[in-house]
Amino acid sequence: MKQGIKIIGGVLLAAALSSPAWAKHGKPSGPPESMAGGLPALEDRVEADEVLITALQGQSNFAVVAADGTLVRSSSVPGPVTVEHTAATGIYEVNFGKDVSGCAYEATVGDTANAVPVQGQISVSGDVNIDSTGDVYVQTFDKTGVTPTDSPFHLTVTCP
Repeated sequence: MKQGIKIIGGVLLAAALSSPAWAKHGKPSGPPESMAGGLPALEDRVEADEVLITALQGQSNFAVVAADGTLVRSSSVPGPVTVEHTAATGIYEVNFGKDVSGCAYEATVGDTANAVPVQGQISVSGDVNIDSTGDVYVQTFDKTGVTPTDSPFHLTVTCP
């Protein structure tokens, strides 16, 4: 009998300590911290969050380009992305409309839709002429990597 009373007492103590009334024990009364400052403070926090979201948007930029230099799809904030297929075979200049000189570039030969892509090799670098910090240069080659060839590609530019 004494064992049963101890168990029931333990259960009741646990229930009391986990109740909302006990959870508020020792905490200051008043509005929750998230409501401190009222509506003006909330507006300031929303504005700060919008600035942060804008700063983070577009940090992963991309371009999908056809062999003839046509931009098939892209993403960049503030954008727009433009592509110039130079007079030389296999050389493309992709501009993201913002400074991407401190970013990482990754490119792969790839079909612009859902077909099996041609085999080939690709190289990528920042603006070699240093006249525009928004440019990324892409050069495509045949599968041996020797002969420049116009090929479709996917380019990703990831910024800090």
